[in-house]
Amino acid sequence: MSLNKRYFDMLGAAYDVPNETARFEGFLDAAMAYFFDEAEDGLLAGDVPRHEGDDDTLDTHGQRVGALVEAASRRDASNADRFHAILDVSARNGLVSGNAAAAQLTGRTFPCPFDELPLDPGALSEIRRAMRATTAQAQDRIILANIETGPSRACLALIQRPKDSADLLHVSLSYIDWSPGLMARLGEAFGLTSSETEILEGYLGNLSQKEIARERDRALDTIKGQSKSILRKTGCARMSDVVQLSASIAYLMRQLPEQANPPSAETWVTPKCGMEMLARPGGRELAWYKAGAGEKPVLFIHGYLQGPFFTAEMLAGLAGANVHFIAPSRPGFGYTSPSRSRADFDKTVVEDAVALVDHLGLSKVSLCIHQGGSSHGFRIAKALGDRLGDMLVLGGGIPIDEERHLAHMDRQTRFAAMATRHAPSVMKMVMSVGLPVYRRRGTKAFLKAQYVRSPGDLATLDNPALMKVQAEGLYHAVEQGAEAWLRDGAAAMADWSDDLEAVTAQQTWLQAADCTIISAADVAEHMRPRANVDFRILPGHGSNILHTATDEICAQLAKLA
Repeated sequence: MSLNKRYFDMLGAAYDVPNETARFEGFLDAAMAYFFDEAEDGLLAGDVPRHEGDDDTLDTHGQRVGALVEAASRRDASNADRFHAILDVSARNGLVSGNAAAAQLTGRTFPCPFDELPLDPGALSEIRRAMRATTAQAQDRIILANIETGPSRACLALIQRPKDSADLLHVSLSYIDWSPGLMARLGEAFGLTSSETEILEGYLGNLSQKEIARERDRALDTIKGQSKSILRKTGCARMSDVVQLSASIAYLMRQLPEQANPPSAETWVTPKCGMEMLARPGGRELAWYKAGAGEKPVLFIHGYLQGPFFTAEMLAGLAGANVHFIAPSRPGFGYTSPSRSRADFDKTVVEDAVALVDHLGLSKVSLCIHQGGSSHGFRIAKALGDRLGDMLVLGGGIPIDEERHLAHMDRQTRFAAMATRHAPSVMKMVMSVGLPVYRRRGTKAFLKAQYVRSPGDLATLDNPALMKVQAEGLYHAVEQGAEAWLRDGAAAMADWSDDLEAVTAQQTWLQAADCTIISAADVAEHMRPRANVDFRILPGHGSNILHTATDEICAQLAKLA
């Protein structure tokens, strides 16, 4: 396929996303097809142009599509917040009238016979039961109905008998979006596990047990067992009763204001607890965090998606190691001011870190470097000179050789690496389109997409404490938009071999055996031969090594000079 056709396929797929956010994956596939040969060697197609800077035309498209997605998300959210289709059903003659929204929703011309309403049989039966009830017996009822015009779609139906009318039944319909936030609140209300909540979501989407098993890639007996658990926890005898109970709770939740302190995993706001600000030249500010109660300071250089946030288990481990972390946010991350330009990003990162060490009056400081912070960590180590103590590197990266390393990366990391290095405008476009999509889908959906090839990392999303710190790291990365990702990614993809070679301090590397970002074997080959490096591969850990290998990490922190 020609470069020109791949380019316009990518643009066309991007413009499909505002109409239906489910098409974002199709756009991502088109963007990857634009870049890579069909072979899984990770190499760019030979005809892809290399851009040192921005592609103004593509930037314009990206900004336009991103704005359209944002507008569509706001519009959908607004529509979801109100009942818009109103039906009046006569119990005397069975005729239905409705407003303009109802006519559009049902595809009917009013008045029409009740039996012609395109509702599922269960919903029609509930409305008939309400029609037969006397005024004294009538009670408001909320049910989950399916509008069966084209693809079936769930909606909430509020059935009411007006007090001043013995003949008329009032039915209000609105579509319901079983968003991650709403499902999380439902699961919490029922006391369900994360897995049980996902199964309930399948039932709410009108799926059968077999369809849920197929969608979740689980055995049918597993789904049946978890379904029994849902029935037990909700006190319902049948799953249809659970569905109707969920509809009632969803209606009530939509009428209530959001929690004053919603769970961190749903806020998309970087935490400020433990944060301090340091004034920098030119009106910039550096945000930094102190974590842990130990006496010995260690400068923590955060990763790409995982920021300077730690589990309670890690904080306890830091106290046991007599360590506290000093963790600056890089320019454009969290609340740190961005660098003045892409060109001076790396320099600004180093100057900020050294200024923080100076501000705290530290004559010597050890470093703990995490994943995507590797290139920055070694530049900072080089700048510290004689003030540098020992170093601990967690899931560290190395200077990337396109021909040797890309084939071992997972698909998304490979794409991000090459787009950042050779066509930053493509990466910016993906971020501009993807961020509003995932803000709507929720944090967990974003992280699932990142961990699709890593079962161990996927499992961490079912642990509330691990989910929380990962969510906070994501918000820290996107707090100021996509530009920080581009600048940070470019720093990682640059050739920083000289900085790596210049640092002779004693280093301990803890590498995750199951990390899909970069092959542990590739990193081992590059680092193990060095006399000042103690290199270890930890089995059973993936991209979340910072949060899952607490004991091993804290044991090494205690040894830092």
